[in-house]
Amino acid sequence: MQMRYLSACLMLLLNAPLHANEVKQQTTDPQCNDKNNKQCKEIERITVKGQYIGIEVPEVIGRAYLDRNFIEATPKGNGDINELIALLPGVQLSEDYYSIDNLAEISAPEISISGAKPWQTGFMIDGMNYNNRLDPASASRIGASENEVSGGVQSMNINSQIVESITVYDHNIPADFGDFSGGVVDAETISPFSTDTRVSFGIRGNRSDWGEYHIIDNDEPDDTAEGQDAIEPPIYEKTNIDFSIQKKLNEQHALLMSVSYLKSDISDISLSAQKVESRENINALLKYSYRDGWVDSLDLSVMYAPYTSDSYLKDVLNSDYQVEGGSFGFTANLAEETRFGHFSSKFNMSQSDNNRTGPAHFYTWLQAKGKEWGQLADQSADSTPVSEYGGYGNLDNTQTSFNWRNTLTLERKKWGKTEHAIRVGAELNHQNYERTRQQNYYKYDSPIQYSSTSAQLNCSGYTLDCVEQSFYVDLDTLAEQLGGSIDFNNPEHLLAYSNNVATTAQYFNSRLVTPSEQIDVSLNKAALYATDVITWKQFDFHFGVRYDYDDFFKNHNIAPRLSMGYDVFNDGNTLLTAGLNRYYDAGLLGYKIKEQQKFAYREYRPIQSGYLQAWLPSSYTGNFRYIYDNVKSPYDDEIALGLRHATESFGNFAVKYVHRDKKEQLSRNEETNLKNDGYQYITIYNNGTGESERYSLSWDAKFGDHSIWANASYSQNSESNSDYTATPDNTPIESLVYYEGELMSLSELDTLKANFGRPVTANFGWNTDWTNTFSTGLTATYSGSYTTAIKSSSDQRIGIGSECTTCEAVEIFVPKYEAHTFDSRIMFALSSRWDYQISQSQSLEVRLDISNLFNARSHAITEGNSGIEPGRMFWLGVSYNYE
Repeated sequence: MQMRYLSACLMLLLNAPLHANEVKQQTTDPQCNDKNNKQCKEIERITVKGQYIGIEVPEVIGRAYLDRNFIEATPKGNGDINELIALLPGVQLSEDYYSIDNLAEISAPEISISGAKPWQTGFMIDGMNYNNRLDPASASRIGASENEVSGGVQSMNINSQIVESITVYDHNIPADFGDFSGGVVDAETISPFSTDTRVSFGIRGNRSDWGEYHIIDNDEPDDTAEGQDAIEPPIYEKTNIDFSIQKKLNEQHALLMSVSYLKSDISDISLSAQKVESRENINALLKYSYRDGWVDSLDLSVMYAPYTSDSYLKDVLNSDYQVEGGSFGFTANLAEETRFGHFSSKFNMSQSDNNRTGPAHFYTWLQAKGKEWGQLADQSADSTPVSEYGGYGNLDNTQTSFNWRNTLTLERKKWGKTEHAIRVGAELNHQNYERTRQQNYYKYDSPIQYSSTSAQLNCSGYTLDCVEQSFYVDLDTLAEQLGGSIDFNNPEHLLAYSNNVATTAQYFNSRLVTPSEQIDVSLNKAALYATDVITWKQFDFHFGVRYDYDDFFKNHNIAPRLSMGYDVFNDGNTLLTAGLNRYYDAGLLGYKIKEQQKFAYREYRPIQSGYLQAWLPSSYTGNFRYIYDNVKSPYDDEIALGLRHATESFGNFAVKYVHRDKKEQLSRNEETNLKNDGYQYITIYNNGTGESERYSLSWDAKFGDHSIWANASYSQNSESNSDYTATPDNTPIESLVYYEGELMSLSELDTLKANFGRPVTANFGWNTDWTNTFSTGLTATYSGSYTTAIKSSSDQRIGIGSECTTCEAVEIFVPKYEAHTFDSRIMFALSSRWDYQISQSQSLEVRLDISNLFNARSHAITEGNSGIEPGRMFWLGVSYNYE
């Protein structure tokens, strides 16, 4: 038991955000008055003296630690932990977070760490990885598409209500962690042993009439101007209900159950009519903890986090669809002090779904008689007037993961003048992915308005994608009304004829076919890792290495993790750090899916004497497949330098420089190879490169009941893949986009967007306990201006050739993107909490969270565009606590 007690003390010191100096003192048991009594013995007492460090932990490892006090004090919106992580240096939130559309959203906002893409950050809770490996990049592209279900970077949304602490690693990351090239977010759920008995029930809410809005008309904000009521802010309501119960059964057993329910309903205008979207998210945690029995500690957790969304495509008729996602997970974490050292074993499994149910096909009709509803849509003046109908069909995705990680931390050993702390471990991981599309999906995107004096259009029985001309009264009757015949040279006759047309003849002569598919792929990975922390004089050296192998790329990846710290004055107050590290990328399962995925192909149909013919496969747009042969694993090489200085009176300062070179990044060649199986193969190479560079300065201090922190970062990010000319002949049609006057692939556009980011960011926080019952938290964030590509409200019509002499030229619509500059912004947020003690064991807490405290512009609407930006918003909550 003595060994277990010392180990527990050591773990507490390692995780506490303190700058500690130990003072050892020998004394006797105060209950022992007789010094001659043989049962009396000396006791070694350790007194820890130190000052509060705050967010960034003063050590060689580049990590920030957010404890429960910080989590509760910081202003929050939906309550997802990503809102808190975004306050750290080197972390940026997605621009979507500040848009009016985000008012409806309750899923986790995307974050980027050290310039990496959002999905390149590893997300863990209680040792379980909850990254979405299906197609995480889809969340930042388009809300939905035929081949993607917008699901997000994470397989579930973690509410801060169930989290005890969050550790964020952004440089000098230990060899224990793999499958990332950005950073690592490691969250721990609340311990059932944190209190003897506690019951809590709370409700929070946010609604549209509790907020203010900026109506932007051609970048001239004027909330009181007349005529601006044509742009109406959305009507929405969000409700968050929390319930938790903790019970320490005895000194060895404890239970925790926590449920958080978040619902959002938002109304918006689509086709000039009000429509409602609904979203629901649940975080449920059941946790059992066991201490000091047959093992030192055992934690068993079950997490259930489903997400549902009832939505629609804006300005698209009959486009309602439903998304069902979320995750179920189980973790078993064991720790034991052995004669060799501290052993921990973490096993977890999870299954996440991301499924869509919606209209079977999508139609882009020309605005004409019978298809006029597009006139009610918000379309740019320079685009082709169209009327859109339908959706993206049904698509089911399921991801299953198993992970087992074992780590042994050996007892510290002295070898000569050095002291060694060696940690070794092994990890096994299995991922499985299933993707099902039960039927072919058709996207009709080449409408032709038929006009012929020789023959009327005959749809030949095709009733869904062809419309024959019809009249309110037959032409013979109309001719009689006009005097016996219709004279098309007579303006009055021509007007009467036009007014008599009920539907204008039009049809589609080309369509995009996304075939039905059943994908079932698996990926197995194994890893070994070891770290030796060597203490010599005023130096701490961390010599680590990680070895990874997977059965897809079949590469033997060795990632060195080398870092050091130098205690400048040998007093623990000033630490110089440096590191050389390598991080191998994740997302291998996504690449394996691409090899199996059936991409869309194009069909056309000729017309003869007004009669539509059958659909035929197109020859100039073939079936595509990706091939990953002899591909190396992408990785980042990091150089990190830092200086951390702690003072007794003015807090603690940290300066760091992090540079990463992205190497062996995946890119595709320009040509496609046609093989005997009829597929055009897109070959992937390792020609891509990239670079990120960041300078950060941070400070935090505690003055009595006031905790203050601040940080600022300057970063530059760039990424370059081998450029190629994207055409329908060498790129899957669904991957084509139109940007700044030219066609390019969606992946090329994503690379271009990665060249831009907020170069300058800064954050400030001030948390205060004014009285025993009243406390506040204030944050401020600054984001510098930058330029990037954003999706336009309209599509671009392009021509892609003709198949035959009886076919008209094929013209299709592809997504259109434009370059826009987002201006800089400063945003403040405030939280206030007031506790009312009902009795010795019961209390009420009233909480008010205010985002955008000073009602500033978020600049989500770029210059020259019109729209709405959210201003000051209020969240009000009340909770009952029994403890």
